[in-house]
Amino acid sequence: MKFNTMDVERMLLDMGQGRKYSARAMQLMLMVLLQEGSTHGYHLIRRFAQISQNSYVPSAGAVYPALAYCATQGWVLIEEEGRRKMYSLTDEGRKYLESQQEKCDYLLQSLTYRGRKLVWIRQMLAEHNSDEDLKAAQEQTGWLPEFVQIRHSLKQAMFEQSTASLERQAEVVAILQNAIDQIRNLPKES
Repeated sequence: MKFNTMDVERMLLDMGQGRKYSARAMQLMLMVLLQEGSTHGYHLIRRFAQISQNSYVPSAGAVYPALAYCATQGWVLIEEEGRRKMYSLTDEGRKYLESQQEKCDYLLQSLTYRGRKLVWIRQMLAEHNSDEDLKAAQEQTGWLPEFVQIRHSLKQAMFEQSTASLERQAEVVAILQNAIDQIRNLPKES
């Protein structure tokens, strides 16, 4: 099953003020986290923080309504435990997640990416970048400093070509499409 990246992109909202993810994206990500086992809402919020390196910590006002909606659809079971509620994924929820697996993978990758990006932004904004600091950022994110630098260089190169003629833009597109094809043809890592 091939999914349209624009469909997933519509689920992602801007990195600025306000909500970072749509209600639908939040529902999917919460259900993915519930695959780890039954838990309380607060624990789910902390998992978002952990996955995103504290770059995204959803509010209770985003999490609990999403969980309630999932419960009305039969995807999530809510059980009272005193004053707290325990949330778990139902069999119907698991089936629904299977049908949405590629979108879920993409959304969780975006959450992880945001966290890693923030770690490197903090590193770059630091007044002194020692080799130890770069190594710590690499260990925390799993990204090589050169991987981060090449992304920035590509953005800069694209910016520099933003006023180029249509012919030059076509040349840039051909170069980048070739690179994209080569990257996508690398064997998948598990």
